[in-house]
Amino acid sequence: MLKGKRNIVGATLWVILLCLGPVCHAETQPRAETILASVNGVAVTARDLEWETAHFGADLRLRNQMISKEQLNTLNAQLIENLIERELLFQHARKSKIAVPPQWVDAALSDLKTRLGGAAALQNYLAAVGKTQNQLKDRLRTGLAVRRLLRRQAVRAIRVSEAEMQVFYRQHPEFFERGEQIRVRHILVSVKDWDDPNQPANALNKIQGLKMRIEKEHDFAVLAIDHSDCPSRIRGGDLGYVTREQLVESFAEAAFALPQGAVSDIVSTRFGYHLIQMVERRPPVPIGYKDVREKIERTLRRNKENAAIKGYVARLKSQAEIQRFMSAQ
Repeated sequence: MLKGKRNIVGATLWVILLCLGPVCHAETQPRAETILASVNGVAVTARDLEWETAHFGADLRLRNQMISKEQLNTLNAQLIENLIERELLFQHARKSKIAVPPQWVDAALSDLKTRLGGAAALQNYLAAVGKTQNQLKDRLRTGLAVRRLLRRQAVRAIRVSEAEMQVFYRQHPEFFERGEQIRVRHILVSVKDWDDPNQPANALNKIQGLKMRIEKEHDFAVLAIDHSDCPSRIRGGDLGYVTREQLVESFAEAAFALPQGAVSDIVSTRFGYHLIQMVERRPPVPIGYKDVREKIERTLRRNKENAAIKGYVARLKSQAEIQRFMSAQ
């Protein structure tokens, strides 16, 4: 049974935080505010960390990723270090007189609103991080300034040569291979409600009867047309060529274990009960260089940019006056 594709967005913690702007200086800090660090005389406070933690959690949810409160608490030291780095970058962006046009900020806010799902969702986001819309715009503005600084100082001159891409392609053949594919037919007897004991029992009885008929050499495709609950029944249950990653795990394990022409035992998935017939296998095949050239270029460029940014930040930190007073509990 085919499964849906996941939209998984991966990013390093410091890059996620960097994109959102520096310590918020517009706030008036209480006199008793706990100072966690100082960057060229500018304080990084416990309130900054509290806001940063809220933003980080909200941004993960925006990317459909989840993290527990306990896991967030263990990230405090890294979050503080990110606050230090972003404050330092913001200071250098101001020194470099990097301007951010208002329309860029409006566009960034509009994009965030769209990704969140509209105006109401944006208000929920602001409530979750404890900020006003103007404070969020300040954060976006300074984040854009830092991005411009990094592009100007660290990544503008980065190039990826044809020779580098070809070497990477030759040295990593395992990255550029279409996995084994199989062509299978299946019969599905669906279970709509697993909590209703009658539905699984009735479905199991039906699939057992179909298996007995197949063992008596009834045609699998004909039985699929007559009895399967899957839309593939119109093709005799034929799913075409599929990879392991396209299939629900239990279905994939059973299907890929079959020799050609064989029929599986009864397989249970969240959709119901299945019988699977192996039709044909296609072995793994290499993907041509031309088909993956752009992907290789993006990968190598991203790696170079990350290394250049980290090196640039490290140089700024070595020249700055940074004090770390305590860790947040």
